[in-house]
Amino acid sequence: MEMNNYSCSLNNEMKKYLELLESAGKHTSHVKSLFNVLNRILQSKGSQKYISEADVLAWDSQLDCSPATRKKSYSALRGFMKYLTTCGISCKIPQLPRAIGTRYSPYIFNKQEWNSIITEADNLASSLKRTGTDMPIIFPMIIRVLYSCGLRLSEALSLKTADIDLKNECLIIRKAKRKKQRIVPMKSSMTELMKLFIFRLGLPADADAYLFAGTDGKPYSNSWVQRWFNATIERTEIRCERSRIHERGICPHCIRHTFTFCSFQNSTNTFEEMVPFLSTYLGHANIMETDHYLRFSYELYEEAHSLISEYTNGIFPEVVK
Repeated sequence: MEMNNYSCSLNNEMKKYLELLESAGKHTSHVKSLFNVLNRILQSKGSQKYISEADVLAWDSQLDCSPATRKKSYSALRGFMKYLTTCGISCKIPQLPRAIGTRYSPYIFNKQEWNSIITEADNLASSLKRTGTDMPIIFPMIIRVLYSCGLRLSEALSLKTADIDLKNECLIIRKAKRKKQRIVPMKSSMTELMKLFIFRLGLPADADAYLFAGTDGKPYSNSWVQRWFNATIERTEIRCERSRIHERGICPHCIRHTFTFCSFQNSTNTFEEMVPFLSTYLGHANIMETDHYLRFSYELYEEAHSLISEYTNGIFPEVVK
């Protein structure tokens, strides 16, 4: 077992706590990081065995991370301090930091930017000399599905041949967030493209075969798509500077936000009529989640406020073949 040497007054307790976690099969890397910082803070306390509020504040001041990581760090600290109380060491256990609203601001692609993404995605394999694989066909198809159907990336990668209903022009989303299965209609342009894609790859009749799979039959990963998406964006003139540390940059999920905004733009329904429809289509938990998507867009495109009246057939964004 790896030896963890600390020089503060809680040296033995830290070692025993790590041994306890490791014997239970728990990951301890985040706890070790916590102890490294605590060790430096507590070294000046001499032989006194306790963690004061001032010590917690000193530790907190050194946290330079996202809200989610900060919460995880506090959970690790609370776990250790609860352990200390069972050892008879008095501690005032800190509360978990209050949840704050998401700081994620998605990038909404305009039509010109989207066309450049499609162009670069189609030419990506040849520019990178990766023409010996199915990537030149599969990756561009994935982002078209994300854009035309507003799917989450995980939903697209989970699609199987049995989930593609070409006759009724729809997709069956079985592995959805919060297990909210749904049927997603496709535009005729997307259906025709899907037919060509299936024919081109010669997908098997096996209903359990994944639509976007490698030679091993396993679906491609989120990171695989993210890698090629990043390479595509780098070849466009699209730039989005991060205004805050740890802020998420442009990613495939921005395509889903762009779909939502384009659908809203193309509709002439009222906001009240449109949001419940989009909420169902997107598989959101409630209409507040959909409203959240659109509020981001309002901040970027004020003209969207005037684009609401009656639902029309052109609601969904067209697919570029």
